[in-house]
Amino acid sequence: MPTRHLHLTRRGAVYYFRARLPRTLAHVLSQATLAVSLRTKEAAPARRMARRCSAALDRLEALLLNAPSKFPPSKLQLRLVLEAMFNRILSEGEAKRDNDMEGGRYSAARKAAPKLPEDESEWTDEQYTAFWDWVDYHEEHPETEAEFREVDAQVNATNRIREDLDTALTAFGLSLDRDTPQYEALARDATRVVARAYAIEAERWQGRYTSDQDIPSFVAQKYPLDSALLRTWTTRLNQDEAKFLSRTIDEVARDFASYRQKQGIAPKTKSDDDLARRYFVDLVGDKQMKELTPEDGQKFAAELLRVPRDYGKGPYRRKTPRQAIAMADRIEREISAAGESDQPICVDRHEFAAAEARRRVERMRKKTANKHLTFFTSLWRSPLVPRSLRVMNPFEGTLYKKRLIDTETARRGTRVPFTQEELRALFASPVWNGCRRPFHQDIAHQKRLTPWKYWCPLIALFSGLRREEVARLRKDDFDISNGVWLLRIQATYDRRLKSKAAIREVPVHSTLIALGLREFVDGLSNKAPLFPDLRPSGAYKEYGEQLGKWFRTYRQARGLYSPHTDFHSFRHSFVSGLRDAGVAVDLIALLVGHEYGGVTASVYGRQVSILQKKDAIEKLDLSGCLGMRSADA
Repeated sequence: MPTRHLHLTRRGAVYYFRARLPRTLAHVLSQATLAVSLRTKEAAPARRMARRCSAALDRLEALLLNAPSKFPPSKLQLRLVLEAMFNRILSEGEAKRDNDMEGGRYSAARKAAPKLPEDESEWTDEQYTAFWDWVDYHEEHPETEAEFREVDAQVNATNRIREDLDTALTAFGLSLDRDTPQYEALARDATRVVARAYAIEAERWQGRYTSDQDIPSFVAQKYPLDSALLRTWTTRLNQDEAKFLSRTIDEVARDFASYRQKQGIAPKTKSDDDLARRYFVDLVGDKQMKELTPEDGQKFAAELLRVPRDYGKGPYRRKTPRQAIAMADRIEREISAAGESDQPICVDRHEFAAAEARRRVERMRKKTANKHLTFFTSLWRSPLVPRSLRVMNPFEGTLYKKRLIDTETARRGTRVPFTQEELRALFASPVWNGCRRPFHQDIAHQKRLTPWKYWCPLIALFSGLRREEVARLRKDDFDISNGVWLLRIQATYDRRLKSKAAIREVPVHSTLIALGLREFVDGLSNKAPLFPDLRPSGAYKEYGEQLGKWFRTYRQARGLYSPHTDFHSFRHSFVSGLRDAGVAVDLIALLVGHEYGGVTASVYGRQVSILQKKDAIEKLDLSGCLGMRSADA
C-alpha cells in the first residue's frame, strides 16, 4: 500500500503541498514555507504531484547553491555606464565655464612654447617661470586632453580609462573581471566614448555648441535598448525614480536653477535659467516628468522661434510668451494688410509707426533659442535626474546646428561700427550742444546737462569700454601713472567683469580731457559713482540697461537710428579706428580687454607700459567727427 507523502496535507476534500523552505530559497522568496493547492481530491494523483514539487524544490536549491556570485551586466546596464561617463565629462566642463572667471582663457588657440636657450643652465628666473606656466597651461588645455584621448582611441589603449570605468561600474552596482573579454571590449568602447566627450569639450571652450555634440552612434547600435526589457524596467521603478517621474517639469527646473546658483553662476545666467523655465511651462505645459516625450522637446524648440525678440519689453511687457506670440502675429497681419503704406499700425490699443512695427515682429534667433534649450539638456545630465533615467532625454537633438545659426546671422546682419557721417550727425545733436532736454530743438549756452547722457557715449568711443563698464565707473577708477591720467577697470564686490582679460588700464584720450572730463571727475567726492542717476534695471539688473534704452530712443527721435548699430558700436568704432591707425592687434586686444592667443601676447604682452598704451590710444583721431562745443568754448 502506498505511503503518504511527507508534505501532503488535506483541507476538506482538496489536497495541498506544504513544506518548509530551505534557508537559501526562503531568503530569495522572502517566505519561510510554501503552500500550494494541488487541485485534486484523489490521493494517487496528489502523491505524484507532491513528489514532483519536492524534486523541483531540490533542483532549484541546487541551482542557487551552484550559481555564480555575480551575474554579468546586461547591455542596457553597460549602455548606462558609457552614457554616465560621457555626461560626467560634459557636466564638469559646463561647471568650469560657469564657475571660473577665467573661463575665456581657452577660447583662443593654445599658446606656443616660449623661446628659451638650449642650455637650461642659461635660463633666467623669468624664463623658468614662463616655461612652467606654459607647461601647466598646455597640460590643462582642453585641446591637449582631447588629443591624448583621441590617440588612446586610435590604438585601443585602455590603461588610462580603466580606473574611471571601474568607478562608473561601481556607481551602478556592477562589476566585471578585468581579465575577461567582455571587460576589454567595454574598455575599448569607453575609450572611444571618452575621446568624443573631450573633443566636444574642446569645441565648447571655443564657443561652438551644436546639435551633433552627442555620444557616438555606435553605442546605440552595439548596446540597443530592447523594448521588452524597457517595459519590464519601467514597471519596476525604485523609490527615487518613481518620485522623480511624478514631479512636474516646473518643479524640477526650479530645483535645477537653484542647484546651478549654488555652483556660482553669473546673475545674467540665473535670469536666463528662470526665463527658459517660464518659456517651457507656457509654450508646452507644466507636464509631469513621466509624460515628457521627444515630441515635447521638438515642439519647445520650434515654439521658441515664434517668440518676439522684444519679449518682456514695450507692448509685450507683462504678457506670457503665448500672448506675446499672438500679438506679434496680429501685428504681422496688419503689416501685410498695409502693404507699402507708411500709415501707423494699431494693435491692442498700441500704435506703431511702420518701421517700428516691422521691428516689433522680429522673432527669437536660433542662437538665443539654443541658450534656453541648453538649460534643459544640462538638466537631464545633472544629479537631479536618476542615472537610470538619463538615457530617456526628451531634449536630445533639439539644439540648432551651427551652420543654421551662421546662415541666420548672415541674413539678418551683425553689429557694425558707426561711420564718420553717423558720428558727426550724432555729436552735432542737442545733447552735445548744451540742450537741457534732448527732444527739444537746439538751445545754445545751457548750463545744465544730464552728465551720463553727455559723457557715456564719449567715454565709450575714446576708450573702447563696454556699456556696463562705462555705466559703473567711479571716481576711484581714475588714477595717474607716469604722468598719464588713466582708467583702471577691475573687478570689485559689486562689479563682475566678463573675463580675466577685462582687468586692464586704459589711458584717457586727450580729446576727453579737452572736453572737460577731468574737471568733471575732480568735482566728485571720493569713491562716488560718476553717474549716480543710472540705476540697475532690466531682466539682468544692469546699470547699462537704462543707458542702452535711452540711446536707442534718442537716436530714433532724432532720425539717427540704424538697426545694425547700438551703444556697443562705439566699441567697434574704437577698435576699427586704432586698427586703421596702424596699432598692433595684440595691443588693441590689451586696451579693450580681449583674450589674444600666443604666450608672447598673453603673458609678456601684458607688460606693455602705460606710456606705450598712451601713444597707441592717441593715434585714434576722431576729432573731425565731433560736432559739439569744447569745454573752453
